[in-house]
Amino acid sequence: RKADLNAMSQKYGISPLLCKLIVNREINDENLLNSYIDPTYKYLHESTNMKDIKKAVEIIKNKIISNKKIRIIGDYDVDGIISVYILYTALKECGANVDYEIPDRIKDGYGINKNIVKIAYDEGVDTVITCDNGISAIEQIEYAKELGLTVIVTDHHDVPFIEEDGVRTF
Repeated sequence: RKADLNAMSQKYGISPLLCKLIVNREINDENLLNSYIDPTYKYLHESTNMKDIKKAVEIIKNKIISNKKIRIIGDYDVDGIISVYILYTALKECGANVDYEIPDRIKDGYGINKNIVKIAYDEGVDTVITCDNGISAIEQIEYAKELGLTVIVTDHHDVPFIEEDGVRTF
């Protein structure tokens, strides 16, 4: 996409390089652009608008109270690692019996996989929470559920299906 980076730089008071990043990321909404260059709390989305967030909070609360073993499964990229760190720290602060797994990029690939699920099960994990992955891991999550694990997916990527009236189409 073409853009006048110098004009954009002057308009927003930012470098042409940052403008190029914004253009490359296809951030063309004024509010999104402002939140990108000035990431303050006022631009954060309301957390209660996340699908099933209240249900997830109740599940996690009950798992903490009953001292169930929780494993966070992240991703090896920067947003995955930071997400794991923030969630792990928060859950520890709440008294959770929690640990985490960051998949090996070469050995494990991206995000949750059946081997990671099996290891979690073998190690007595009751609940898996994904960070920055899991939205398209249908088979892996089904496998975890077959083993009796509770799975909570937190992922900012696009949902790879459409859901209408409780029916998913891929």
